[in-house]
Amino acid sequence: MFLNKTQFKKWVKDAFKGGGLTVGRVYGGLVICGGTWTTWTEEGYVPNWVKATVMEYAGELPKAGYVFKAKKDNPVQYEIAENKYLDLPSMFMDAKVPFLVTPIVYDESWKNFRFLQNIGTQEIIAVSTYLYDILDMRELGGESRPAGPCSTSRNGSVLIWKNEHSALSICKTDISGNGLDVMDVLATHSFEKEVV
Repeated sequence: MFLNKTQFKKWVKDAFKGGGLTVGRVYGGLVICGGTWTTWTEEGYVPNWVKATVMEYAGELPKAGYVFKAKKDNPVQYEIAENKYLDLPSMFMDAKVPFLVTPIVYDESWKNFRFLQNIGTQEIIAVSTYLYDILDMRELGGESRPAGPCSTSRNGSVLIWKNEHSALSICKTDISGNGLDVMDVLATHSFEKEVV
């Protein structure tokens, strides 16, 4: 996997205590979703620390073909297993819009955002560093670097990274005020040769 262990554990904890943690054994792997992020790991390649983190909060792992939502102070609730937003392998195959990560991190009212650029249109989008900083190439082990980020839409509403055994999707973040002005100025510059 290419996910930072410490950040992943924080994601799972925050989702469980917040809007809920969705966990499923569908689409040939283990899917974990916290609303603005989703991970998929191929069956047989799920690290023990991922399973342990989920079990610490959800209390269990789902059986093959099932999806449930776990939320603090609520019983586990099973959900419909068919959900295109959980099917990261298919989403990745449909994601034809490439983005690149710029070297720009924008600070707005104690929140940090990483800017990404649509390679075709040069449009700039923002992603919370809370989401982006999960990417950690030191955690690859024997896996290859993930392809991405790419999106199924030109506006990059959901960005996807994937390698042979794992996938990650995160949602872009809408920012306002001065941040929009900065993004408009940055969109006049191509970062393609300055990829992070």
